[in-house]
Amino acid sequence: MSDELEQAPSSIKETDEKLEEAAESQNTKASNTTNSVEDFIKDFAEKDKAEDISDLLRSLGVANVYIDARSGGAYFTDQVEITGDVVGGNQTKRTKRNSVKEVAGQILSANIEKIRSVYVETDKYQHVKTILDEKHLLILQGHRRFGKQTTAIHLLSTFNAEEIFEIDPAITDLSSLQCEAKQVYLIDTLAVGSAEKLNGYVLNGLSRKLKQQQSYLVITLENHISISQETLRGYLFHWKDLPSTDKLLEKHLRWYITDQAMLDSGYCVAQSDAVRQLLDKQLLPSEIDKLASLLAKVASQELNLEEALARFGSSAYEQVKNWFEQDKREFSQRIFMIALAVLSGSSYQAVKDASQRLQLLVQPPSKKDEESDPVPVFDQTRSQLLKEVFANLVPGYENTEFGRSPVELVEFKNPTFQPAVISYVWHEYDYLREPLLIWLHELGSHSDSEVRIRAAAAIGELSKYAFRDVLNQVLRPWANSQNRSLQKLAALALSVPVFESNLAPQVLGLLHSWSTLKNNSNLRWTATSAYGGYVGLRFPDAALRDLFAITSSGEPSLFSAVIESIVNLFASGKFLPNQYLNVLSALQEWTAQTKMTTPNQLGLLIFWRLMCEDKVRADVTEINNNHVPTLLWLAQENQIYEDLIVCLLRRALNFKATRVSVLNEIHNWLRFVDYDHRFKRVLGRIIYTLVAQGNEREQERILYKLNQWALIEPPNFAGEILSVIKKHLQSYSWR
Repeated sequence: MSDELEQAPSSIKETDEKLEEAAESQNTKASNTTNSVEDFIKDFAEKDKAEDISDLLRSLGVANVYIDARSGGAYFTDQVEITGDVVGGNQTKRTKRNSVKEVAGQILSANIEKIRSVYVETDKYQHVKTILDEKHLLILQGHRRFGKQTTAIHLLSTFNAEEIFEIDPAITDLSSLQCEAKQVYLIDTLAVGSAEKLNGYVLNGLSRKLKQQQSYLVITLENHISISQETLRGYLFHWKDLPSTDKLLEKHLRWYITDQAMLDSGYCVAQSDAVRQLLDKQLLPSEIDKLASLLAKVASQELNLEEALARFGSSAYEQVKNWFEQDKREFSQRIFMIALAVLSGSSYQAVKDASQRLQLLVQPPSKKDEESDPVPVFDQTRSQLLKEVFANLVPGYENTEFGRSPVELVEFKNPTFQPAVISYVWHEYDYLREPLLIWLHELGSHSDSEVRIRAAAAIGELSKYAFRDVLNQVLRPWANSQNRSLQKLAALALSVPVFESNLAPQVLGLLHSWSTLKNNSNLRWTATSAYGGYVGLRFPDAALRDLFAITSSGEPSLFSAVIESIVNLFASGKFLPNQYLNVLSALQEWTAQTKMTTPNQLGLLIFWRLMCEDKVRADVTEINNNHVPTLLWLAQENQIYEDLIVCLLRRALNFKATRVSVLNEIHNWLRFVDYDHRFKRVLGRIIYTLVAQGNEREQERILYKLNQWALIEPPNFAGEILSVIKKHLQSYSWR
């Protein structure tokens, strides 16, 4: 133990030594703001209230059915349970946050690895590689889903940079972009307004900057954008070549199937007549990816071939089209099919009630209808209806006032029917659009949370087809309401289009605009909530910047939402590399100011929340499946985390409002390692460093508490650390 403590780092980034004194020296207005924040912190800490991230993951899981799994996002199942140490210590490569303010996020390392493995070069690949090599800047323009983004990532991955950073696609002035040395950057689907401003002067200047820094940038553009071909000569290439479908399918099968016997089976299935008929249609790269993932399930016997091909996007759409165009379909059946497409996974009764409401909106009863005979009760059984719409009943639960109650859930046998039905109905039946939006808006106020979140996810899907209309008729009214539940639905709905390359700039621009509206706290609250969901996971750097700006406003009504969003982003580190580092580095920046600002104070409160609320489950073979404090686990995994945690601990202990809570959590950590000895060394180093690097006042505080804790049920780890500190810190004298 002592040998390990002797290796504790001798220096750490200087922290603010007298945060309380700095707060007291501010002017009256600032002091009033500080007091209001401290009051909030005191109230928040005393309530000890923790938002349950499972609610967030459940809502994001519902949205997944509408998000293309090849668009680079993070995906959680509908019924998610966080288990296992799913992020390894090798996730941390970045030693500091990227200082380029236009960076919005980072390409996931798993996506880069996949692209390196499955990419098939076309005849023009080497040509565009030459442009990038010479100019350090390349613009790829082409049709959607033709592989521009994938090609850009593959090109950038050939350079020896550890990460690929995404620049905000809504960036307005490329000439102001400042890149770091030896980094690679991507702008996927540059916003139309920004793309139309491109000219030779801007590109030549940007190219010079990139060359000087030995960095590289690839920009992708939609094909319909009008730009001057002559002006962009030398940088622009029209990407229209598709790779060999056979080679692409083969590589994707190798990616999805690691067992050789299963891989051979997958190759055999790929040669079947049904699969060959699909391949003859010249599928797009993303469709090949989807097909390979389905064939992998056939090879592993999770699905048979017929079931797999039925889940292929174009096949599902064709089945839906044929179903709706059959003359025998009754009006009520078609309406129920639409309701099920939105609410699949909800209770049968909720879907039935919702379909009846939609039917009234689409076809209100006339006076003649009201006077006619009632609809026969026994015309069609429920079993017959479910068979007609390809649905099943499954057992489930619903939340009631007094707990969870058994209920029958209804869902499509083929989950790809959900987006297929919504897409078909929206594009083919114009008259349904207005009542459909009215109906979905109403469902946002439904008493059942499952209905609400599924309605919001469907709104997100519809926004991909008519963003402005959906924004004006549903999203903005929800976001601007006084109802927090509706605001969260708007935030959830925006999680869907943010993964669409052509809509991501609009979503980011919209939320940034909302986050700056000082006279509208409702829209700012919605933006804050959105940044804690898929928007923040897709573009974490952009989200953290706007959350900092929101916090800087000092508006108390937004504090809880900011905390919840930051905690959510941190918790996503269980699934996304670098999210832990992103959040802790951001908190270090928030709390580094010499004055006790609002971001400083809330940042320290958030850090305390991360200490005590967020946990990762230990290996199932370990002691009683106990939960490990995430921060301790991270500190043990990597020195970068240990340094960040020590820095933030010192600052939190020097702030009166968080001091007691943080000391209590350190005590909880000590009691934890009394039980689980694996983390003794790392906690010992942390506490040793707090004392060694602290001023006299900080040392006395820690040593006094260690002495108190050591007297509680000795012997314990607090006493052991105290003994080591006394032995190795010669300047220590007990008072």
